[in-house]
Amino acid sequence: MLGARLAAAVTGCMNVTVGVLYISPEELVRRPLQPGQVSAVVWVESVGPLWFFGFVLTGLALLLAAVRQRGFVAAHIAAGTMGAFYGGCILFSAFLTEPPVPIVHGTYAAFVAVLNIAIARGDAERGHR
Repeated sequence: MLGARLAAAVTGCMNVTVGVLYISPEELVRRPLQPGQVSAVVWVESVGPLWFFGFVLTGLALLLAAVRQRGFVAAHIAAGTMGAFYGGCILFSAFLTEPPVPIVHGTYAAFVAVLNIAIARGDAERGHR
């Protein structure tokens, strides 16, 4: 149970930190877009503070699961879904932009999403629902 709680607490802190960074000054979040560049991440953000709420809420769900010792699977699936959406937006934007932009952050976010799903699967197998 300690491993499940630690994994939830660490990934929860990570998501809350990323969410808080998204309401921080712009220079802490991204470089300005060059003319002709598109960004699905910026477009989603223009709708409202969706990255802030998405990351903070999934992070709080993970932290709550760590404290309550239940809800691990649902919290990790929610965090994985958020990470997959975020990584997908980064990768989608990279493929649309001319000249192409680096895809390292999108790739990393996608693997963090897969990691959350793997943790959820491991928690479910051990009975830590």
